Amino acid sequence: MARYPGARTFSFGDSPALIAELTGLVRKGVKRATCTAVADIEAGREAAPEIGRRDIALGPYGAPALVIETQELIETTWAGMTEEMALAEGEDDSLESWRAGHRRYYTRQGIFAEDMQLIWERFTVIEDFEESGDV
Repeated sequence: MARYPGARTFSFGDSPALIAELTGLVRKGVKRATCTAVADIEAGREAAPEIGRRDIALGPYGAPALVIETQELIETTWAGMTEEMALAEGEDDSLESWRAGHRRYYTRQGIFAEDMQLIWERFTVIEDFEESGDV
């Protein structure tokens, strides 16, 4: 946190296995986007993303894994997600697959609705603590 003042911490996913999988996709350069449910922001479970802010992604056991910087934000809904945006998330090979996976994820969170508000975020990796030996 001292190296990245103002950074928020978060995890890609809601279980150690999913966090490990998604963090791995970011490390490989496959995942360069994510989305945040506005309901999670409003409930205080997630911080609203901000262009230019650097945030710390935690690994599956809560240690800092990566630092990302937000490059682009688009407000949308689950039903309004485009295939280009879904594919940039790097988790799926089609919009249909993205919808199925995110329906399951948001249903587990108890917030799924087809008209739910999302903030889609494109990011770049600034630092990988595994590569720098700081893990």
